[in-house]
Amino acid sequence: MGDSVRVGDYRIIYSIEDDVLRVLIIDIGHRRDIYR
Repeated sequence: MGDSVRVGDYRIIYSIEDDVLRVLIIDIGHRRDIYR
């Protein structure tokens, strides 16, 4: 899936690609809904 970080009531799922300076945000949603 990727790593995740909590910002307030929201969870951001992201992936970092090492070969290029890029952060790919996969999904942003409320904590109660993000993993459904």
